[in-house]
Amino acid sequence: MKTSPLETADYDLIKAAQSEFLAIRSHNWHGVASALRLKSGAIISGMVLEAENPSLTICAEPITIGKALDHIHSDPIVCIVAVRDREETEHKVIPPCGRCREFITDYAQDAYVIIHSLEENTLIKVLATDLLPFKYKN
Repeated sequence: MKTSPLETADYDLIKAAQSEFLAIRSHNWHGVASALRLKSGAIISGMVLEAENPSLTICAEPITIGKALDHIHSDPIVCIVAVRDREETEHKVIPPCGRCREFITDYAQDAYVIIHSLEENTLIKVLATDLLPFKYKN
């Protein structure tokens, strides 16, 4: 898997996801936010939509991609990140779950995903398709 180091715009994307916690926080439920960057440089962010019944919860990445639908056909997604705010001390970058990997590659197969590399103990970017090498297709 090819990895890429983060650039200034990637750190700005992480900050955008982190700031989502300040904008929308209720019931202390919304512990994951995401942000994506379009090719134009525009940033769109969103929060997990949690529910009392956990099976109804929708992850942050599909929410954020849904908010970007008006743009992505003419201005594709180039990078996406998710951060968790369950800890009291800091916001942490987290990898997308399996469902979100499917979702991201449906709408942005050429996009990068920012993740934390345990091997390198640093943040890196990888292609969305590298996180889902044997994607389901109809």
